[in-house]
Amino acid sequence: MNVPFLDLSRTVRRLQPELDRRWRGVLDTTSFILGREVKEFEQMFADYLGVDACAGLGNGTDALILPLRVLDVKPGDEVLVPAFSFFATAEAVALVGGTPVFVDVDPETLNISPQDAAARITDRTVGMIGVHLYGRPFDVDEICHVCGLHGIWLIEDAAQAHGARWRGKRVGGFGRIAAWSFYPTKNLGGFGDGGAVTGNEPVLVEKTRRQGNHGQAERYTHLEIGTNSRLDSLQAAVLNCRLALLDEDNARRRTIAARYTERFAGIGDLSLPPDRPEVESVYHQFTLRTGRRDDLLAHLGKHGIGAAVHYPSPLHLQPAFAERFAASPMPDLPVATAAGREVLCLPIFPELTDDEVDTVADAVVGFFGPSAG
Repeated sequence: MNVPFLDLSRTVRRLQPELDRRWRGVLDTTSFILGREVKEFEQMFADYLGVDACAGLGNGTDALILPLRVLDVKPGDEVLVPAFSFFATAEAVALVGGTPVFVDVDPETLNISPQDAAARITDRTVGMIGVHLYGRPFDVDEICHVCGLHGIWLIEDAAQAHGARWRGKRVGGFGRIAAWSFYPTKNLGGFGDGGAVTGNEPVLVEKTRRQGNHGQAERYTHLEIGTNSRLDSLQAAVLNCRLALLDEDNARRRTIAARYTERFAGIGDLSLPPDRPEVESVYHQFTLRTGRRDDLLAHLGKHGIGAAVHYPSPLHLQPAFAERFAASPMPDLPVATAAGREVLCLPIFPELTDDEVDTVADAVVGFFGPSAG
C-alpha cells in the first residue's frame, strides 16, 4: 500500500457540496475582495479562538511582517526568534530592518526555550516571536513571564497551531498579536495563499489590516504607507468550510498520533515530543527524532510511504544569514542544530485511513528490526 504524506484531493471531495455553494455565491455577487465571505470568516475565527479581533491578510508571511511594522521595529532593534522554525519567522524581522536573534529550542518539544531566550536579551531587544511548532504550543507561561520581566512584546507565530490549546485556552490571544497562515497544507488551509492576524487589542489588529490595504482608513484616504495584502473571498469561502470541520479534523489527528505513539514505544532510538497536561496539540505534523533519520526516510520511500523533513537546517545556518555572523562568532545552538539532523515527519491528515496509519507504523517498526525495543 502506498501512503501519501498529504492528499488534499480527499479534502476537496469532503468539502465539494458546501464549497460549490459558497463559491457560486462569490461568483454571482462578484465580490472577490473584502467581501461577505471574508467578513464571515474573520468573525467566526475570532469567535472560535475566543479573541476580540481578526483581520484577514494575503498570506502568513505578511501576517508576521505587517505587525512588525505596526510595532515600529527599526534598524538595530533585536527580535528573539527560535532557531528551529520555517524561514519566514526570521525573514520577516530582517525584511522590516530588524535583527533576528536566534534562540535555542527546548530539547523535548523543539519550541523556543524560555531560559535561552532570557539569556539572549540585551538593551536592544524589543520583542520576541514564539512559534507553536508542529501544532504544539510553546510554554506560554514562561515565555510571557520573560517578556513581561524585560518589558518586551510577544508575537505568536501560530501558523501551525489552528485550534491548539494552552491550559484549555486556544492559542492566538496570548501575545500582543498572533500571525496565522492558511497555506493549503495547514490544519486550517485554503486552496491558495491566505493569512490573518488575531488578538485582544482591536486597535493593533485594525492597524495591521490597514497596513495590508495600502494604509487606507477609508477609500482613497491613506493614513500611512502600506501594501497590498488581503484575504480574497474565494479563499475565505474555503476557510469557512474547513473551520466548521476543524475540531473534528484535529481530533482525528490526535487519534492518529496516539496510534503512532503506542506503536513506537521503546522502538530503536526513536524519541517523540511529550504530551504534557497543559498542552493540547493539534498535530500539524507528527514528528519523531532518530539518529538514523536519513536511512529511515529512504526506507519509507522504498515502501511507497510519504515522509518529509521539517526542517533540515536551523535558521542560523541558512546561507541568507551567513553574512550576519561573518564578523562575530556563530551562536551556539546545539539543540536546534541536532534537530535539523534528526527530525522526520510522518503522514498525519484527517482523511488518512486506519489501514494507512498501520502501514506507516509497520514500516517504521520494521526498519528498526524485531529486536529494536
